[in-house]
Order: sequence, then structure tokens, then C-alpha cells
Amino acid sequence: MAAGLKALRYGNGRRDRMRGMERDVERPLLNDRDVYPDEGVLAKHLGRAKAAWDGFTAAVAERYPDAALEWRYYNDGKAWLCKFTRKKKTVCWISIWDQHFRTSFYFTPRHDEGVEALPIDPGLKAAYRGHAPFGTMKPLTIKVSTKKALGDVFTVAEFKSRAK
Repeated sequence: MAAGLKALRYGNGRRDRMRGMERDVERPLLNDRDVYPDEGVLAKHLGRAKAAWDGFTAAVAERYPDAALEWRYYNDGKAWLCKFTRKKKTVCWISIWDQHFRTSFYFTPRHDEGVEALPIDPGLKAAYRGHAPFGTMKPLTIKVSTKKALGDVFTVAEFKSRAK
């Protein structure tokens, strides 16, 4: 590598070279492949947001008896992620951060109008519109630190479950 160039590793595996500058790349927690994200580990990282996590998992079990929440360590992002599925369809991905968790729903451009019509926080729609796609998919990410945010999470989850 040329002098003065530094390669930064991103969670999705891309490399970015920058001259003489380092940039902090925000990454989810749970980076140790040997530490399974059990209730104790989640409580440690989520803090007060653990109540929102417990509300989320209870609501998933109650609303969607056919759903599964599956933790898996992903080498490309070097982190544990939770996949929320119904039948064989991935509804969203959940990552754990300091004092909150994030749900990321991925949509193709044909779902843009449907996302815009959802009764969710306008800031979420604006972030979705402004987000660059990953291939053909764009993420709608919801940061959850209180139970209040779960309303938007389940509104989007219902839409994603029905989307073809």
C-alpha cells in the first residue's frame, strides 16, 4: 500500500482508502464470536434499553407465532446479528449497540411507495429516501432505545411481512 494511505475495514467488507485521515466507523457491539448474546450479555450492552428488547421479543412471540429470532455470528461484519424471520422470509436484521438496538428492514425500489405511505415517523422515511442502496436493496433502520419506538418497528414489520 502506498505511503500515507490507510485501508479502513467496514462491516460489509468494503475497503476505503483515505489519504492521511482516519475516520471512526460506527460498528455494532457483540464482536466476539466466542461470546453468545444471552440475556446477561444483552443486558450489559443495552442497559435501560433492555426493557425495549424484552418488549420486542415478547411482542414478536405474541403477534407472530410462526416467527423466529435467530442469533448468528457473521464473519463479514465481525458481529453477532439477530435475524427475525417468518416462515422462510427475513423480516429484519437486529444489531446491538451501546444502550440501544437497531432493526434494519431491506426493501427493493418497488416498495418505495408503500414505505412512504406507512404511518411511521417522518424522519425514518427521510432517512430511507436518502440512503444509498446496497445492490438493489435499501435499508430502513430504526434505532430502538425505548418501548415507544416499537410501534414503528411493528408497523414496518407488518408491511414487510405482506410485501411480495
